[in-house]
Parts: sequence; structure tokens; C-alpha cells
Amino acid sequence: MAPLPDAVTALLRAADSDTLLRDAEHLAEGLDAAGWTPEVESGRFGADGWDLLSSAWAPNVSVFFDGSERSVREAALAVAAALKAEPHRWTFDSEGPDWSTWPVDDERWGTDDIDWLVWEGADVIVTLFTAGETPAGPGTLPAHLQLAIERGDTPSEGLPRDDDRARRVLREGSVVDRWYLAGERDLPAEVIEALENDPDPRVRAAAESERWIRERSFSGPPPAE
Repeated sequence: MAPLPDAVTALLRAADSDTLLRDAEHLAEGLDAAGWTPEVESGRFGADGWDLLSSAWAPNVSVFFDGSERSVREAALAVAAALKAEPHRWTFDSEGPDWSTWPVDDERWGTDDIDWLVWEGADVIVTLFTAGETPAGPGTLPAHLQLAIERGDTPSEGLPRDDDRARRVLREGSVVDRWYLAGERDLPAEVIEALENDPDPRVRAAAESERWIRERSFSGPPPAE
């Protein structure tokens, strides 16, 4: 089994509702300390070929890795092994088949429905999913995994839109707070305009990137870093 990148194992160690998943500042600090590098897009980080999307409302992270089916399976098995190695911290709580016990070349990978594996602990829920190459429009998605870490007290539908909070973050929040705010999909128009004209270039770049995504301007490349 291939070893996990240090940034992934450090993230699993840091997964706590009172530290990493507390707010925007704690997310950014925790991810930086774990070895993740921020990118232009709000909440996006990268490390060793792995991608991470994070949000501060409510605080959560999702980690993605894609590649060959074998490399993805090996990575998923390594993540599961790291979680199962700390039974005092994480309780395994999945209803479907426990594919974390399968060899990487087991035939069941291709014949059984692969469901999410779930761990719970310290007011945090960790879910792990993997899939082989799948059709997507005119092309295909490569084999991939998703590792999601979220607070246990977050509603399944997420937190509702809160325009007063958005305006307060815009007015009083730090650069990191505003960088994360730029990534929220449902914001008042005047907040979006203010973020696009923010005095900090990092916030402006994130807001411009989000505008390109909203407008779905696929005729050209996304905003340059």
C-alpha cells in the first residue's frame, strides 16, 4: 500500500471541531500547518497532487485525488487504514460493504456498489468514497476518491443563507475571512461587488475567479493567478 502524503496524514490528525473546523482563520492556519498551499480560488488548497476544497460556512473540507484505478484504490485504502489505526478517536459507522478490507485487485471493486465509508469522533464526521472511471458528458471522469471532513453539528442541508452575516464579515472580517466569503455561492449583489473591489489582491482574485465560475464563461480561461 502506497504511503499517504504528509499533508493528508497531518490533516487527519488536525481534524477537530474546536480547532481546524472552528472558523475561517482556524481552517487556513490548520491547513497551512498541515502542509497545504492555498490557491487563487476561495477555499482551494493543494499538496502533492491532491486537491482540497474548504468552506468556512459551515467549516468543512473535501479532499480529492484522481489517477489510475489502482493508485486511487491504494490511496483510499491508506486513508481508511490511517483512520482505523486510531480506534480511540474514530468510530467506524458504515452500513454498506467495508471495502477498506479488500485487496486492491479484488474483483468486488468492479461488481459491488461502492458506498461511502463513515467514521465519527470528536464532533467530527469523516466520509470516504472512491469510484473508478465514469462517463461524464462527452468524456469520462478518471478514477477518483473524495475524503470529506465536517462538523457533526452541521445540518445535512448545510447552513442557510445569512445576508447580515455576509455583510458583517465584509465589514469586520480579516483577509482570510473575506477570501472564504468570496467562495460562498449565494451572496447579496453588493457584497459580491465589494469583494471584487476589495483592497487585498488575494480577495479580489478569489472574487474574480468566482465571477468567472458563476457566469460560466467557458469561451476563455479562468482568471490568471
